[in-house]
Amino acid sequence: MTTEEELKQIDFEIKRLKVQYDLYFSGASPRPPHDQRDALARQLRRFQGVSMTNMSERFLYNSVVNKFNTFQELWIKMTRIKEEGARMHPLAARAGRRPGGPGATTPAAGASANAATNPGAAGAAAAEAAGASKPAAASAAARAAAAAGAAAHEAWRIRPAGGDQPELRALYDSYLKARRGVGESRPVAFDTFAREVARHAATIQGKSDCEAVEFRIYSRDNKVTLKARPAGRG
Repeated sequence: MTTEEELKQIDFEIKRLKVQYDLYFSGASPRPPHDQRDALARQLRRFQGVSMTNMSERFLYNSVVNKFNTFQELWIKMTRIKEEGARMHPLAARAGRRPGGPGATTPAAGASANAATNPGAAGAAAAEAAGASKPAAASAAARAAAAAGAAAHEAWRIRPAGGDQPELRALYDSYLKARRGVGESRPVAFDTFAREVARHAATIQGKSDCEAVEFRIYSRDNKVTLKARPAGRG
């Protein structure tokens, strides 16, 4: 196999690797394809220091290296974002898997889900279900419902143009609230969060030509993560 053929094969493998990472970031694949990425990096290193007198080969080599480095930098950042998600309380994760889907949990049902380990919440839920009018009971039931509904997959539409959009700020606030709810105190700056969300949104827009990107907060492997998909137009 000639040098040009090898480089074209590596370029093809980079495209395949990109698809595997996209599947991982969307939640369709449980593990990141780091082994395949490292194998491609080793293949490219074999060409370092090799004299290429053919200008077309050298141009192809530089193009493939730049593409791989650009994708690799993006993959590393997006993997860090995915892995830095806060741990989610098991009760919240259970509420997110309810058949009713996002937003289907009622206050009484939310309080019942929390009653498994919180007798006080069970009492509050019973009081509310019976139509109790005491403010203290209603307040307790509301807090129980909010705790159980933390895993509801509400969607936020973000435009890749970036900026301090209301939807972006709402997504940021909800993400921080989920982290605080499970005791995660490590701060996340809004500018950093907005920059990474905009980068991810721009990547998805480049592949799907969508007008906006829909972000949701999901629980996977006991961690709070952000997932995104094209939101279409409108």
